[in-house]
Amino acid sequence: MKVVLTLGLLVLVSLWSSDVQAMMGGMNLTEQDKFPYDAAVGGGAKTPAQIAVDEIRALGATHVILNPRATMNNPKGNDLVPVTPISDRSAERGRYKRLIDYIHSQGMTVGIRPIFFVVAPDGSFPYLEPLPNGGTKLWWHGNIEPSDPNQWFESFRSYLDIYLLIAKINHVEEFTLGAELYSMTVGIEDQWLAYPYGFPGRWLDLLHYAKKKIDATTRVMYDINFTDDIVNATGVSASGGELERWRYRIVDLANPRNPEEHQIWQDLVSFWNELDAVGIDMYRSLAGTHDIIPTNSPDLVRLLRVRADQFASQMDNTMVNIELVTGKHQLAMFKELGYRSMVKGFIDPFYYENGAGVYSGAHQAAAYEAMFQSFWTPKFDWFGGGSFWDVGVSPNRNSGSGDTGFSPIGKLETVDVLKEIFGFKY
Repeated sequence: MKVVLTLGLLVLVSLWSSDVQAMMGGMNLTEQDKFPYDAAVGGGAKTPAQIAVDEIRALGATHVILNPRATMNNPKGNDLVPVTPISDRSAERGRYKRLIDYIHSQGMTVGIRPIFFVVAPDGSFPYLEPLPNGGTKLWWHGNIEPSDPNQWFESFRSYLDIYLLIAKINHVEEFTLGAELYSMTVGIEDQWLAYPYGFPGRWLDLLHYAKKKIDATTRVMYDINFTDDIVNATGVSASGGELERWRYRIVDLANPRNPEEHQIWQDLVSFWNELDAVGIDMYRSLAGTHDIIPTNSPDLVRLLRVRADQFASQMDNTMVNIELVTGKHQLAMFKELGYRSMVKGFIDPFYYENGAGVYSGAHQAAAYEAMFQSFWTPKFDWFGGGSFWDVGVSPNRNSGSGDTGFSPIGKLETVDVLKEIFGFKY
């Protein structure tokens, strides 16, 4: 085990030293259909999770992100309910240990990234609330409005505690404190008027808490979404979702005179600066619904590059401008980057996988190739590579050609591009 951990740490050090030779290349591994994270005991037949890890390794990836899950019943509720019941908690720790040991034995590093899903009061998902004007509102983890934010943070910390312990026991290399919690970090003032600035001070407290709970060598991150959502606030109207709001809060509203607002701003800056790296959940459309889509791959990649280059430029400007204000040369990486293998899957990529659409491995591969050319090859000094969404533990999620989901497994065009990305070196 000591040798295994040493290999994992060597991979980590090589990826994050000042003279980086290779960018982080990883895949998110997700549970579903009652297929849990686990590995065989005593060299028995490999579990579906081990087989999925082998498939990830065959792509050339060096990092696997595990995504524990919880639900939030009602977007205005105050409690998270872990998918794993408390009666199964000890057994879950054992399953995680076996799988993490197996991933480490393959010379790969591990991240743990607790996430949650918002469900309607009747338990249905996704939650589309009918509005008085006849429209609907999609509630998700990025726009929640807990009625008692203090209780929500207590519940959220209790949820994190489960996996902070697993991270410590297994000496994992990365822990994600939260992902895409837009309304709770920087606020959505045009939607949640009661808390227009979010709760950056609470996140700073959580960061300090988490760092005391895990190994000093574990990289602690928060993941910011980067989407097509338009941010509308005083003096700003731009696409980019949560990332654009972070930029606006830190840069455009720097050093406010009001003491209360200054403390909120300082807490956000401190949170940004004290994170070991920033994750980006990248779901941006690479084409419009009215665009004429080329039928050959080179022309299609060129079309998709137009917007991919715009997004790379936006991120570059954002990272540099934040650095000018905060003084921190922060590293960013994609923690989720996903396009489904379906015709025009590069449009509205943020939709949940539902089996719909017409299969196209070529369109998925072209989207990844465009992103590779726009983000990896320019060698931005703030960019550390990233991890893709996703490979499933369930074999049903990795069914190859014909499957319209996110998984690249068995999709030859996409596999070739991912091997190119994972093999990229400075």
